[in-house]
Amino acid sequence: MAAVITCVALVMLGAAKLVRRNERTSERVVESIPSVQPMSTPVKEPFIEVVPGAHFARTFDVSSFRRGNVHTHSNRSDGDTEPLEVYKWYRDHGYDFVAITDHNTYTNPDEFRSVETPGFIIIGGEELTMRGAGRQVHVNALCMDRKLPGGTFANAGDALSHGVRTILDTGGIALINHPNFHWGIRADDLPAAMGARLMEIQSGHPSVRTLGSGSHPSCEALWDMGLTSGLDFMGVAVDDAHHFQDPTKRVSGPGRAWIDVFATALDAPSICHALENGLLYSSTGPALARIRVVDDTYSIWPTDADARVQFVGMSGKVLADRKLELQEMSVSYKIAGSEGYVRARVLTSDGKAAWTPAIRVLASPGQAHANEASRGTAPPI
Repeated sequence: MAAVITCVALVMLGAAKLVRRNERTSERVVESIPSVQPMSTPVKEPFIEVVPGAHFARTFDVSSFRRGNVHTHSNRSDGDTEPLEVYKWYRDHGYDFVAITDHNTYTNPDEFRSVETPGFIIIGGEELTMRGAGRQVHVNALCMDRKLPGGTFANAGDALSHGVRTILDTGGIALINHPNFHWGIRADDLPAAMGARLMEIQSGHPSVRTLGSGSHPSCEALWDMGLTSGLDFMGVAVDDAHHFQDPTKRVSGPGRAWIDVFATALDAPSICHALENGLLYSSTGPALARIRVVDDTYSIWPTDADARVQFVGMSGKVLADRKLELQEMSVSYKIAGSEGYVRARVLTSDGKAAWTPAIRVLASPGQAHANEASRGTAPPI
């Protein structure tokens, strides 16, 4: 079976504005977020082999989401604002949860429980900051309750392995931060991060080279390289905010990129369960009303009627590229069996993007089915 597709590269165009209404005060809130725009390349016709009995390795159907940010800073490391005010910014801008992740500094949520409300919680975090043979290697520790050590190592792989293992050994969740920051983490370093469940593919920080360069792949491309090699990371979008006093696009301000985890309950166990199992979508703007993965079909319900949905498989190959037709509410992709995995990238006309989980394709009826084969569990729905 052959399909005509359009391959797309993502190009940063600068900060744009997102207008929301604060549910607590009913005031309009204007947020600055990065812009991503598709750029067409020549049409190709990949061959996709049809495999009878192929199915997804795990299935879910979710329409309840909790918005959060899992990489931001305060003046306890290199941010410009005290932790209490950082928490308040996210609370007052419609977020459900946030983790402050200062460099080699643990911010204890118990110090700031007064900022929590029935609609907003805080979780523990720290950015383990390391160097390996001169390269910067940073890994966020999430959902933990103590300070963890960084350090200097013989190479980037050793630094990455140390960060991930230290976090896992203390019951936390590891997030590989900005791989392209000073070109710190390369594709061949990623196996050292075995056990990490999250990797940054989009950042609001203007200096971390999310989109790569002529000689370096983008962070999204690195995600596909890891997935193609058999690693299972979920791609995460973050603020990496340092500057709350100056909201211009020239600095790393808040509200530019986020995640929406699959959870109905708003409590730390539910949020941490979703993070550990990669049960979330990431965004710089597009919102999704529903995501459904059944036996052999991946479906997306964008809230923007103009949204363009691309289903992506092994090595970043675009498997299908289409927009919602008139009266349509969702876009679906039915697997053939040789895709390796399928994820979705959602693009909107204002140049923003969202990314959904990569789900493995099992190519024969003899393989384990659905949740039995997944590394995580089904979302709490």
